[in-house]
Amino acid sequence: MTGPQTLDPNADEEVATAPLARLRAAGIRCLPWRDSAGTYIRIPLADGTEVTFSGTAADKGDVRGHDVSTHHPVREHHSWQASLNDTGGGCDDLYDSHDQGLPYEEDTAALVAAIRACAREHGGSNRTSDPAD
Repeated sequence: MTGPQTLDPNADEEVATAPLARLRAAGIRCLPWRDSAGTYIRIPLADGTEVTFSGTAADKGDVRGHDVSTHHPVREHHSWQASLNDTGGGCDDLYDSHDQGLPYEEDTAALVAAIRACAREHGGSNRTSDPAD
């Protein structure tokens, strides 16, 4: 039986492992990306728009979680943020769980659902675009 990957909330596995597996299993092309804003995932869509997403790490004691990326471990997960970026440089929030305090599995399922719905609305995943665009 194949189903969504479930990760222990205390796991050392990278936070992006489960959403990447779920999105790719749904036929959505996901590209790891790094630029001056940090590390995140790019998802090119058929109509030229793209979704980007990253997560934030939880606070540690008095230190505010500073890792905004896709590379911190699941045990440090605090939230997901996803945006829809249009061809003209505009950006709309697609998903943001920062103030919701959701458990990792619930948060990840909601992120994946939002991205899948957005991909459907925009003609699906662009499987052929140059990732350097």
